[in-house]
Amino acid sequence: MINTTDPRARLEQAGLEATPRRIAVLEALTALPHAPAAQELLDTVRRTTRMDKVTLYRTLDLLVEAGILQRHSGADGTFRHCMAPAGENAPHGHFQCTRCGVMTCLPPLPAALDAAALLPAGVIVEHVEVRLDGVCGRCQRG
Repeated sequence: MINTTDPRARLEQAGLEATPRRIAVLEALTALPHAPAAQELLDTVRRTTRMDKVTLYRTLDLLVEAGILQRHSGADGTFRHCMAPAGENAPHGHFQCTRCGVMTCLPPLPAALDAAALLPAGVIVEHVEVRLDGVCGRCQRG
């Protein structure tokens, strides 16, 4: 279980080397107030670190596999990434604005929404993803 928000410590707890590029990706993700698509994340990382798109995608794949990041599909089919909640195994949902496309992380889901409890015996849940779509307050104000 990864139970810290420090990028270097999270990488080390996951058994990964804390390289400057991996740290830059994690720092960029924590600096953004929403779950970014790859291009926005790349633009943010490039403010401090040299990185090409292929390296970013490989880094994102590695961090998702290690349980440090979560990958979520947006309403437009674009994947967005966010930090996996530190020290928690509970999935969290997202709200995505259908006008501006911004995806925002929500708090961990309550146990009452445990999908496994709704399924027949013998079924194994491998992935839970909850996305609420609507119009954010900023877009409503125009």
